[in-house]
Amino acid sequence: MYQGDRDRWMPNYSHGTAGVAAALAVAGHRLARADLVEAARLGAAHVVSLADLADGGFRLPLQIPPAEDREPFAYGWCHGPTGTIHLFGALQHAGVEEVAGAPTMDWRARCVRSLTTSGLPDRLRPGFWDNDGRCCGTAGVLDVVLTEFQATGDDDLLAFADRLAAVLVEHAVPMTPDGSRCCWRFHEHRADPPELDPGVGWMQGAAGIVAALSRYARVRGEGTGAPRLGLPDGWWMHVDPPTS
Repeated sequence: MYQGDRDRWMPNYSHGTAGVAAALAVAGHRLARADLVEAARLGAAHVVSLADLADGGFRLPLQIPPAEDREPFAYGWCHGPTGTIHLFGALQHAGVEEVAGAPTMDWRARCVRSLTTSGLPDRLRPGFWDNDGRCCGTAGVLDVVLTEFQATGDDDLLAFADRLAAVLVEHAVPMTPDGSRCCWRFHEHRADPPELDPGVGWMQGAAGIVAALSRYARVRGEGTGAPRLGLPDGWWMHVDPPTS
């Protein structure tokens, strides 16, 4: 695991074991290296041993040990189930059917449950869910929820996607009088003023948010069979949609 600030460890996707194991699984499959795939499976088993599995969910601590001035759990791509679900998708892609005594698909479903029951995208308290981007916020969750809807056909997930997309549109800040251009300004409750400058990039800005909304529009129009582009940060997540 990545050792972050203040001698604490980060086990999640962008800075920790979850991301390393996902990379090993994808590389092992591509290179026909069973040893790499096995290392990925062992990494995933370790991640499971650290996870909070209450109420049928799956979430890893933001940091180990936890910091008193931060949320104990995050839910985004970087440090939450939105990212860590990609580990289990990578293992499925590599042909690993079971991790820590349970089907790989079950761990994937647990990640989704933690997202849908967390309270996001509402700002429940200072420091909880203040970001609209792909890395730490709503756009990243929307993309994963759309992937899982296309894989399962679960209408409850589509309803959740509706909610996420609506909040992204609601948070758009007009940049021109006619509303033809907009941006997103994330919220930092410890800053004065709390609204941050807009970003334009993929992980923390308009590019990633617009991509998620564009995909949402495709799925809303075409259902589970909507085109699924091979995005660099999760192409292995795609599975065949349901046939009925």
